[in-house]
Amino acid sequence: MPKIFIFGNGLGMSISPDAYNLTSVMSGVWENGDLDGGQKGLISTCLPSGAERPTSEEQLATLQDTVGACEVLLGVRDTGAGHWLSEQGRQFPDAVRRFAFLVARDMFIAKYPSGQNIGQRCVLPAEFLQPLVEHVQANQTHVATLNYDGLLSSALSDAGLFSGSNPDMLDGFVDSKFDRNNLFRKNKHGAWYLHLHGCPLFVDRGTSAIRKIAPRSLVVKPGSPKRVGKHIVLTHFKHKSKIIETSDILRIYWEFLEMAIDESQEVLMFGYSGNDVHLNRLISQVRGEKDVRVVEWLGASNRTRRQAFWKEQLGGDVDLTLLEDVLTFRDW
Repeated sequence: MPKIFIFGNGLGMSISPDAYNLTSVMSGVWENGDLDGGQKGLISTCLPSGAERPTSEEQLATLQDTVGACEVLLGVRDTGAGHWLSEQGRQFPDAVRRFAFLVARDMFIAKYPSGQNIGQRCVLPAEFLQPLVEHVQANQTHVATLNYDGLLSSALSDAGLFSGSNPDMLDGFVDSKFDRNNLFRKNKHGAWYLHLHGCPLFVDRGTSAIRKIAPRSLVVKPGSPKRVGKHIVLTHFKHKSKIIETSDILRIYWEFLEMAIDESQEVLMFGYSGNDVHLNRLISQVRGEKDVRVVEWLGASNRTRRQAFWKEQLGGDVDLTLLEDVLTFRDW
């Protein structure tokens, strides 16, 4: 039975709540020196009163509004009488996008902060990963992620699902270059892997095609990647659709998400809090009579409340599984 699996940040949180906690990661980026004082100053001016640093997506609404306004003015023809924007204004979008990139980067290369694996890269446990990989490969199951980490994409890549002339999974990249046509399947073989909220590996080089850099590029600070962050969704939920619409790759991924749901008989949402209204709305509109399953952490709330929440958000009944540890799930 064809399916689509949609993964949220609960996947990483189940491995290391510290390494994948958005508040902690945002604070870490603010303090680790990768943003200079000028970039911090530009970002700080758009934070809510009393906030010294960004610690949640909800605080970033004004940032995204300002980026949009700057982009409009940057597109106005310079008549020679002076640019519509000051030098600071012209630097503002890049400062915000660099912050988004750094947050996504730190999640992608997250390491265990404590325990017996301290300092090692976070990975999915084999007992969870193996049956998932086998199911995806055997059933051509579509996979979509809302998180920035490389836990699942790296595992599927290491398993060879993106390799060969007729791969089991397609993300639109061939020879590290993105093209919509690369998502078209040969003889209907293969499933789609869709980074719905972007990935720190995506680099925008202006008029040329979006490229995917090697993961090792994320850990080398000298000569760090340029023109990054445009294809990363890190903002208040009300503004997430705006970033998606202005990103060529994300807009295409969401187009294929709708097609993936349409050809699937079941939608399984894993480790997703339900706070992305744009996603909930899409599923509610296109689910029809399809089965929708939700697997989430028991600590989210009690079954009665979560069942009611999901029914309202997704436009119908859901099969809800609450687990103390979502990594014990095997019923793919």
